[in-house]
Amino acid sequence: MKDGFPRGVQFTPVPNPLLASLLEEIDSLDELKVVLRTIHGLHRQRKVPASIAFDELYSDRTVAAMLNAAGDELENAVNSAIDSAVDRGILLLIDDGNGQRKICLNTEPVRRALVRQGIEVASKSLKSADRKHAETWADAESAHPKQDAITFYERNIAPVTAVVAENIHAALEEHPEDEVVLAIRKASEANARSWNYIAAILRRWATEGRPEELDDGPDGTAERDLQEDRSDQFYEEYLKRQRARGAN
Repeated sequence: MKDGFPRGVQFTPVPNPLLASLLEEIDSLDELKVVLRTIHGLHRQRKVPASIAFDELYSDRTVAAMLNAAGDELENAVNSAIDSAVDRGILLLIDDGNGQRKICLNTEPVRRALVRQGIEVASKSLKSADRKHAETWADAESAHPKQDAITFYERNIAPVTAVVAENIHAALEEHPEDEVVLAIRKASEANARSWNYIAAILRRWATEGRPEELDDGPDGTAERDLQEDRSDQFYEEYLKRQRARGAN
């Protein structure tokens, strides 16, 4: 790929600790490869909680090629990598209700969504619970806690009513929290302080693909070409659709 990545190439977000303290800790290249491929597969589902079955990894051509294995050898390599990642607290294993285990990314939004849906974690490492490894960060801002979607809405749009809270929770079941926060931010920047406008942004991203700028900027979003999504043209298109539906 001598010409580099093309314009408009899509990005997959990776938790910062995986590129910092955990990267220092992982001593198996196979584990790192499987973890990154798993995160890519989970991200493509564009839902929370996203999950991936072991069979999907076993049948993935890229997984087989990068591990240079097939059959039982491939399955054993994948199983070993996933077990180690679960032990480190990177991934979670859940029971799909049919006796089959599936893999999730071990993030707070995913854990909250699993609790809401009554899904239990099928396997949990005791070692990860005891780990007190200090995190390392590329910059101080990366270590700051991000604002959750409801708090971000209250600070940038309006007080959260029961209906809005329900809409936000529903959105979080369909979209990662960083997308919801970014959509709220863009609505605020466009001075379109309406949940319908935020929902329209999320629907567009669901159709056109995840926004590329979610690379952990100062407030949990990054800084790529914000004009593209907060433009007056998009707002005008939104108003036209609302008028066509008879909205005031």
